[in-house]
Amino acid sequence: MKVLKIKITNFRGINTEREIKFSHFATLVGRNDSGKSTVLKALDLFLNESTFEKDYVNQKSQNPLTSIELFLDPENTPIIIDENIPTTFEDEELLNKDGQLQIKKTWDGSRTSRITPTCYIIRKRYAKHDCVLLNEQELINICNVLSIATRKANDEEFNNVEKRKKIRTYLSSPKVEFDYIEEKIPTSGSSRLRNIGTTLKGALPKFEYFKADTSLSESDTAIQNFFKNLAEEAIAQEINHNEVERIVIGKLQSVLTKITEKINKVVPEEEKIEPQIKFDWSKLVQTVFRSKNVEGEIPFHARGDGFRRITMMSYFEYLAEQQKSEKQNMYFGFEEPETFLHPSAQENLFQKLKELCDNDYQVIISTHSPIIVAKTDMKDIIHIVKENGQFSILPTNLKSIAQDLGITVDNQFITLFENAKLLFLVEGIGDANAFNHVATLYKQNREIDATLKDLGAVSIPAGGCGSVKHWVTLNLLNTLNKPYFIFQDADISSSAETSKNKVLLEGLGFVEGRDFLVSQKRELENYIPCDALNRLVPEAKLNYGDYDDVKKICKVNAFAGKLGGGNVLEKYFESLNYADVKKAFFDGNEDEFLKIYTLIKAKL
Repeated sequence: MKVLKIKITNFRGINTEREIKFSHFATLVGRNDSGKSTVLKALDLFLNESTFEKDYVNQKSQNPLTSIELFLDPENTPIIIDENIPTTFEDEELLNKDGQLQIKKTWDGSRTSRITPTCYIIRKRYAKHDCVLLNEQELINICNVLSIATRKANDEEFNNVEKRKKIRTYLSSPKVEFDYIEEKIPTSGSSRLRNIGTTLKGALPKFEYFKADTSLSESDTAIQNFFKNLAEEAIAQEINHNEVERIVIGKLQSVLTKITEKINKVVPEEEKIEPQIKFDWSKLVQTVFRSKNVEGEIPFHARGDGFRRITMMSYFEYLAEQQKSEKQNMYFGFEEPETFLHPSAQENLFQKLKELCDNDYQVIISTHSPIIVAKTDMKDIIHIVKENGQFSILPTNLKSIAQDLGITVDNQFITLFENAKLLFLVEGIGDANAFNHVATLYKQNREIDATLKDLGAVSIPAGGCGSVKHWVTLNLLNTLNKPYFIFQDADISSSAETSKNKVLLEGLGFVEGRDFLVSQKRELENYIPCDALNRLVPEAKLNYGDYDDVKKICKVNAFAGKLGGGNVLEKYFESLNYADVKKAFFDGNEDEFLKIYTLIKAKL
């Protein structure tokens, strides 16, 4: 279940209602004290029911009520409300007019006791025969009035889910009026509305929130829960709990009985006690990491903050590589995850977080890092500013974001611009080296007369075409007055699919076949022939085609370390020979590299 947007009112630095929309990978950017952490803390308060402090109420407001509303995509998630019969939020029509699950919580900051939220759900309500909150007999009565065939539940053909479905089908006629109401969910009793609230609480994603001042460690809740669940499953499968408990009780019972008898001799009759033996298998296993060096083993918690952050990111990399189960309904929030990290490690961190999204987790981060923001797609950026003391969301203005965070074209490339005759923009350093390698091999085999370097075509890593860094680079092109050519991965899963990168570049005014090309295969990694990579790493026994995710395949392979994992392009492309690259770029009719080369020469 994915979070689509949040509405926040009267919470910390937010006074009047503010709406923030989230993508699969949301990046909050802005200057210090602009309100980035407010959004993360609102998610934590809502999803994790963390403690509400009185100073959470906006200091400028006369209203003591704080309100947070969450809008989610229900995704036809199976739920059980009051019977052991599966249903969904969609089937129960517990959605707003846009088909979203909309939940509202309010906190009264004027209360003197512990402040707990009041919860509401927005749902569809029919003017007649509204049935979502009715019991079985009331449902049968409506069915009789509407001449709907049914009878008392037998848990198979007839049940309350079946009755409500039939009634809603009847009510779906355009003649039956309906509206959408805000229904308060009770915190006690046994009503169906209370059951809906309980079901709702269990269906919401768990928000794993890592704050800026908390270094990632093996003691963090999300990480410990992950290992705890693995241990519990293994214990349940391999150990007979009842037999172990019987043996332990047998050993302890006689001793406890004798001690209890002695205690009861000295206490009043009404205060006599009896022994109990309880078992908590969840606390049987504890996981820690220790680091080895020449001075001996060092506890993981004793290592530096940066070291712990780098190594514990491997936990998230592991999650990204595993098949996501329905139980892993988690939303990851990171406050300034670049804290304690060297710039080179920040790039690695960004890649791991993006890979979590590839495995269908949702991620939201706040950051000041130009490196992370530069690699982020424009559509994923939420630019937060404080104007006249008010929290505001600005439309994505890439120029202001770039200026705020100091995002520029890499300095090492600027000096190359002076002598460059043409700028060849590719995604990464590995792509730049790969094309230079292909050009060298083609020249050696008399396919071309000059390499890219010979032509004065400088290959520049400019990022993906949706990233801020790519926009900054393209914006610089307008002032350099030099010819350029752009090559991007198509990022497609079949030949029939339209490349989103092609659409984005055309939207920026570039012409395909003149200013740019996208790869005919999925990405540049697919131009490493499978048989060539198997020749270089025979034990990997790889099998992939033109549209498979080669980086992911290499990362989950048993020999991922030798393959280079997601960096297989950087590690092995320059080990390819002429026959390898010719096979990769020539489809039998046209040589893709020669096509790129010809277009580059035409611009010189």
